[in-house]
This record gives sequence, C-alpha cells and structure tokens, in this order.
Amino acid sequence: MIKPTAFSSPMLRPNAAPASSVVNPKEPLSAGPVQERRGLAAAQGFGMVDSFEPAAVINRCPLPPSAAPAPQQSAASGVPSANDKRPAGDNRSAAQIVDDTPVLKNLGRQKDIKFEQLCKQTGVDPKLDLKDPKQNADGVYRMAKVLEFIDSAKASTGGDRSNKVQGGVGDGNIEGITKDGDARHGTEAGMLKDFAEQGYKFLDKHQLPTTKDTHVKADGSNKDNFQWAMGEAGKALWFVPGLSNVLTGVGNSEGGFKGVLEGAATGYLNTLKGAAEGVIGSITKGRANPAGMLFGAYTGALANTEAAPQPVKDIASML
Repeated sequence: MIKPTAFSSPMLRPNAAPASSVVNPKEPLSAGPVQERRGLAAAQGFGMVDSFEPAAVINRCPLPPSAAPAPQQSAASGVPSANDKRPAGDNRSAAQIVDDTPVLKNLGRQKDIKFEQLCKQTGVDPKLDLKDPKQNADGVYRMAKVLEFIDSAKASTGGDRSNKVQGGVGDGNIEGITKDGDARHGTEAGMLKDFAEQGYKFLDKHQLPTTKDTHVKADGSNKDNFQWAMGEAGKALWFVPGLSNVLTGVGNSEGGFKGVLEGAATGYLNTLKGAAEGVIGSITKGRANPAGMLFGAYTGALANTEAAPQPVKDIASML
C-alpha cells in the first residue's frame, strides 16, 4: 500500500478544491493541478497567471476616488502657480503632504529662509504648525510644489546637476545657507529667498540664477573656507597643470575627508589624461623625441586644466 502524501492527496493540500464541470463565477480561483485549473481559467476569461494569482483579480477592480492613492506631483510638471490646488483625488491632509515631501519636511527655519513670507506667498498660516489639522492643505501643497521646483532646478548654466537631481527629483535638501543663516545668491536657498520676497514671478526659469560668489559651487551648493581656499589657489596656479587640477578638484569636492580625496584624485587623473593625449599628439605630428614629447605632455595637460583661461586652453590644444 502506498501511503498518501501532501503531494498525492488533494484532501491534504490546503486551499485545494475538487475538480468540477460546473463553473461558479463567484468562486475565487485557488492553486491546484495545472490541467484542472486551465479549463476554469479559460471559462472565466483569465490567463494562466491569473489562475495562480487571485490577488491579480482583486487588483483589477478600480478603487473608489476616496481610496485611490494620492497622485505623485513632480516639480518638473510645470512652473508653480499661486492658483495651484491639490488635484482631483488627492485628499491628503497638510500633515500627509509634509510627510510625503522630503524637501518640505527637512526645511529649516534659518533667517534667510524667510518662512513667514514663504507662508504668505503660498497661503499657509504661519501661526499654525504645518501639520496642524486646521492648516490649509492646499497652501501646504503649493509650498511643497515650490520647494520641489527649486530643489530640482538646473544649474545656472542650464546644465544638469546630476549629483543633486536624479530623474527630475531633487535630493530633498535646500542648500546654500551659511552658518550664520544667510542664503548665498546662486544657490537653492538664495532662490527660495528671492521667491519669498518677490513671489511667483521669480519662478520664470527652472534653473539657479547666476552668481559671482566664489563660495558657490557650480551645482549651487556652498564651499566651506578650506574648499574655497583650495579652489582659489588652483585658479592662481593654472600654469602648473597637475597642481592646479588637484587643488581645483579639492575646491569642487563634496567636502569632508572622503570628498577631498575624491576631488584630488579626479584632478590628478584629468591631468594624466591631458598629458597622455599631448604625448600622442606630438608623436603624430612628427615630434617623437624627448623634448617634443615633454612639450606635448605639458600643452596637453594645460589644455585639460580646468582653471586655465579658455583662450590659453584653446591655444594649447592646437600646439
């Protein structure tokens, strides 16, 4: 006698149902032998995946508007407006909007954030906490949209800030505030300050404003005093390609010990790349001798020196 097992007896399999020639459309599908379920699945209009995934049938049923998840709004969907409101189906409270918006949740209250003026521009009650049940949810939505727009802005040159913005979404932090609470011009914080003071007319472009502040990096973030000093030294020593590129790399780094090392390494590698290209160029131009190759290495490195004036780089690349 062969003893029945969980694999051989349908009575011992949980959720197993005996095969039947009568199909009950209200009966949920459950796992069973492939051949038995194939007929049921075809009769009910479902594919084989559906017959083994009852949840898929449930997920196909449309949710009522009150139960539907709130649509995700992206700053890239358009320039914020004073008339913005939560879209149809978005029934989130002010507290839920704050929790769903990292850049709003992380927003500081430094003096140049101009929080009360920011509230006035967006219709938020500054006397209430942002998560207060009595807070204007549409106002908080407008504030969130403005902050996301600024946080995802392009660089002042119109280029992408790939280290700060991914897929059109910012990193969730408004950068550019000094230790004294001041907002540097050309940063996200500076852009937010201008909006708080000038209103929606300031948000005409989805990019950071240009600045001559040498403490502001190309991506709109601040340089600390060490980074600033290294960057200025790199500019002054542009005629020494290797040293200049290393110093400039440190000046443009993310800061911290790891950032400094990565910045210096990037500058060093750029110099080697330029020097190698210069040596190859000297050989192809018939200067395959030590002096010619040395000259080619220098001009190649100089053409690849970030801090060098553009006319100098152009001339060096032709030599």
